[in-house]
Amino acid sequence: MADWNMNHELIKALLSTSSAAVVLALTWLVGQRLTYGWNVRQKRREMQLAASQQFYVAYGEFFAVWKLWNRLDHDAASKDERQWELHRRAAAAEAIVEGTLVKLSNELVLDEGQIGSLGRFRQAFQQLRQSIRKDQILPWTNSECAEYRAFKSLAIEVSTLLGGTWSTCPVPVDRAIYQLLSVTSNRWENDWVAHQSPHP
Repeated sequence: MADWNMNHELIKALLSTSSAAVVLALTWLVGQRLTYGWNVRQKRREMQLAASQQFYVAYGEFFAVWKLWNRLDHDAASKDERQWELHRRAAAAEAIVEGTLVKLSNELVLDEGQIGSLGRFRQAFQQLRQSIRKDQILPWTNSECAEYRAFKSLAIEVSTLLGGTWSTCPVPVDRAIYQLLSVTSNRWENDWVAHQSPHP
């Protein structure tokens, strides 16, 4: 009888230990999965914030170069050197915008309206570099200028996409390629100004 009690107690102890081990293993697995998911979301959020920050830097650089270009003394002896420097800065800001467009095309499933907004913004952003190349001022003379208003409206639309919720599901490669090719198409070249958000 003593042996049976001892065996019974041993079996109970083994079952208790096994149950605890199973619960501990399941807790560890679930915890690892949650931690991994959290880390992935956090890393994506950091990448999203970095993309937003770069976009804002490029946007600010656009305005700095624009103001300097429009006020450049075009008769000065150093004009060619200053023109080249401002052209270089405009192209560098434009490169950041191009990278942002690749990021958005790869991270979000965009509808046709969003693709149009990104494509039009790209065309609007190119206006500064093209003006410098042509040795002409950028003629956005006041805040009611149609080009100026379109540029501002489109910048907000891009910023909204950058700040929105990005899916954790990857965009299919074919879709991402289609989106980027659509955004960077020259079809937006002649109608980017027509797109303006209405007054609230």
